[in-house]
Amino acid sequence: MLKKILCPIDFSESSEKVKNELKKLSGYNVDEVILLHVIDERIYAYSSYIDSLSIDNLDIQGEISKYIEGKMADWKKELEEAGLKVTTKIVEGIPFTQIIYYAKSLGVSLIILGHRGHSKVDEMILGSTAEKVARKAPVNVMIVK
Repeated sequence: MLKKILCPIDFSESSEKVKNELKKLSGYNVDEVILLHVIDERIYAYSSYIDSLSIDNLDIQGEISKYIEGKMADWKKELEEAGLKVTTKIVEGIPFTQIIYYAKSLGVSLIILGHRGHSKVDEMILGSTAEKVARKAPVNVMIVK
């Protein structure tokens, strides 16, 4: 039943709760947990307004990528120590569309994600990523509160 689980994470408090729920699944014959982090491409749009800092997009992208890779490695290690087989994937794009794309292309049987991420503004304006995933996902979705 739970062959592959897609777990989109953003390292928020809500994602930490998801990690704790994943650990509980270690005894249930889960074949693979796929940790997916989507670097929201919209964050780079604002970097051009920070002229006084003299930072270009490549510097920002490089720093973000290094940080994310480190966090993903920590999560992978922690979940593997709990007895789960874990793979990681870091991509850029709009979180909702990337989550749906990878759920379909990887043939997952379940998506587990937190109910709230970092961006409260995004939730008010666009609707939450979790809500969009729950409506459009090709498989069952577990939303952790």
